[in-house]
Amino acid sequence: MRIGLVTDNTCNLPIDFLEKNDIGYASLYILRDGKHIKAIDLCPTTFYEELKVGSYVPLTSQPSVKDFEEVYRDMLKRYDYLITLTISEKLSGTLNSASLAASMVDEKRIFTVDSKLTSYGLGFLILELMEKIKSGNYSIEQLIEYSRNFYTTVRTIFSVTNIDYLYKGGRIGKAKALMGGLLNMKPILSLEEGEIIPVKNARGINKMIKEVINHSIERIDSLRMKKIAVIHTNNLKYGGLLIEELRNRGINDDTIVYSLLDPVIGTHLGPDAVGVITQWE
Repeated sequence: MRIGLVTDNTCNLPIDFLEKNDIGYASLYILRDGKHIKAIDLCPTTFYEELKVGSYVPLTSQPSVKDFEEVYRDMLKRYDYLITLTISEKLSGTLNSASLAASMVDEKRIFTVDSKLTSYGLGFLILELMEKIKSGNYSIEQLIEYSRNFYTTVRTIFSVTNIDYLYKGGRIGKAKALMGGLLNMKPILSLEEGEIIPVKNARGINKMIKEVINHSIERIDSLRMKKIAVIHTNNLKYGGLLIEELRNRGINDDTIVYSLLDPVIGTHLGPDAVGVITQWE
């Protein structure tokens, strides 16, 4: 039984890695200058520099049903079943496009899953599924069940310098947006059950860095940390401070993925956002 994987670009895994491993993907879009541009066609570094000096927040949109349909029809030539893993349904309508496309192509062979994650949380899920599929020890039902519960083993903690991006993008309520308006206060946020929620405020950069790390490496039940990713929207200083703090906590550089955040998610977090994503087992 041949099982293939499909995802979207917010998983933060490099496109060449996805293509090399025959993982299908559909790109979300960013609206710029009246045009819908695939996020995978943008240079993240340039995008974040333009976002920093821009006078408006770009809009984002989910992949079209046709985008997923094309991926499915191509991959079903090589696989008996497909599992599609998307960004959290509470953050994007991507799952809806994926599901509609599945119903149009072959809903008996295509299964869609709300990962309740994004960025490297979703990426870590894909990496785990690749290994499980390769082993040949899991049924399609077991893989789907694993995918639906994987989010409970992932912690996503981040901070933004301007929470207005989240508010304008509709990813956090106005009342919650006010929490970031106090002088020199940096909001610490978490992704819980697929939704962004406030954790606490930290005064100043140094306190923010420590609090992000504190919450990121807080043990989930009796599990041990397996993977860790430090992400940023082109703020090398803040990203470097997170790496330094992780070193101070005894975490080896070799275990850390350090990466720019995908532009779609970065659009809603704004420039100078940073975060840490940990996987536990």
